[in-house]
Amino acid sequence: MKRNSSLHVLLLAAWGTYMTAYLCRVNLSTVLDKLSAGLGVSVEYLGLASSLYFVTYAVGQLLNGAIGDRVNPCRFLMLALGLTGGVNLILAFQTSETLFTALWGLNGFCQSMFWSTLLRLLSFHAREDQRKNVSTIMSTCSVTGYLLSWVVLSWLFRPLDFRPYFLVPALAALALIPVWFLLSRRIPYEGGRGAQPAAPPLPQIAREFVQDRLFFICLLCLLVGAIQEGAVFWLPMIFTGVLDLGENSLLLLVLIPLAKLAGVFLARETLSRLGDDARRAMRVMLSLACGTAACLVLTAGSTSFVTVLLIAALIAVVNAGNWYMISYLPLYFSGRGMVATLVGVFDFSTYIGASLMSGALGGLLNRAGWIALPAAWLGLAALGLLLALTGAGGCLARKGAQRAKNRS
Repeated sequence: MKRNSSLHVLLLAAWGTYMTAYLCRVNLSTVLDKLSAGLGVSVEYLGLASSLYFVTYAVGQLLNGAIGDRVNPCRFLMLALGLTGGVNLILAFQTSETLFTALWGLNGFCQSMFWSTLLRLLSFHAREDQRKNVSTIMSTCSVTGYLLSWVVLSWLFRPLDFRPYFLVPALAALALIPVWFLLSRRIPYEGGRGAQPAAPPLPQIAREFVQDRLFFICLLCLLVGAIQEGAVFWLPMIFTGVLDLGENSLLLLVLIPLAKLAGVFLARETLSRLGDDARRAMRVMLSLACGTAACLVLTAGSTSFVTVLLIAALIAVVNAGNWYMISYLPLYFSGRGMVATLVGVFDFSTYIGASLMSGALGGLLNRAGWIALPAAWLGLAALGLLLALTGAGGCLARKGAQRAKNRS
């Protein structure tokens, strides 16, 4: 199969796979109220389950990112689909809150097998001039997953209990296993571009990681994840409970996935206008995030509609910054044989931040009220901007090129 044709087929399969994976992870936030009633637990308890998910997802990224650079990606994806589909299938019939929480944590680990492996596979088939398009298309998976889960499934299953929200995504994941089996037989995962660089030993990766100062990107990922993923989990509850939007909450929730999608195209357009300077583009996005969070603080007592628009704007610019680090930057490490490993490390950092913030937001809402949330987002965005102005900015500017070593 020709390389461009292979890329198109794999990109379609990868997009459908990661979108389905998102259905198997955002279903919890979609069904918080029904799940709380069905299991007989508080919503705050489910927030702790979310924190456990983020922890296992983050830890899994470290392990599965390293594995993903060393195994056949198609087979690894079949395993990931089988595990996450199986776990969600069990969750659909679960009645024990303790076992549900443990299984949801296991789901986080299973979910960590997808993103880094998919990016590594696509990097084999995409030329450098195609990488921006590939990362843009793949970044729409999460948006589609949110829209389908928050809007379509919520509307279809409104009269039902929580079970279909887990059952349908589980069956969709399991149905994709034969697709990857066929692709593994028809398309060589190396993409016909000659021998790909072998994944370097982990000690060498650790040395290069320190030499390139990529830990600054990890810190930036942690802050961005704390704002974006930590906030998004609670948004259905914020819209219905805190902002008291009532029947309009379902319609307005559509704005959040659309804002994430807008963020991807905003990131791409800004990058193009700035001559592919990811450092300057990141600084622009974090400056906008600071300004938007400050407006949320100043308008905390305003109408709910204004608040919703500002939250959507914050999600858009933060997701734009996230795109630079998780989707765009790692593809430039293809020549160093560490795409999946690096994605795993960056995603680990993102979801550690998400775990810390997801657990904290429930307590902040109960104890300090709504205004504490935008104040926390403002502080995190300001710290992120400081990092982008210093160490993280240099890493973004180099885009995979190794940092020149100091010579005595």
